[in-house]
Amino acid sequence: MSDIADRAIWRIEKDVHSAIAHVRKQPMLECDGRCHFCDEAIAHALLFCNVDCRDDYDKELAVLWRTGRRHSLRCIKYDLT
Repeated sequence: MSDIADRAIWRIEKDVHSAIAHVRKQPMLECDGRCHFCDEAIAHALLFCNVDCRDDYDKELAVLWRTGRRHSLRCIKYDLT
């Protein structure tokens, strides 16, 4: 018979796995040699030309999410490597 702690651990693990699966389904921005916000030419491994463009992209994306126009930008998630 499992106790409350065992059930809590099971529930936490289930929630974590569910969240990870959801994030993996999200589209990722791809490096294409252009800034995803201002379209300036950049090194091929980068997504944005500087921190300001990245932050502006995040702000614009947040506005789109709040207004319900979620798919207006190319993608909604990016990797900041």
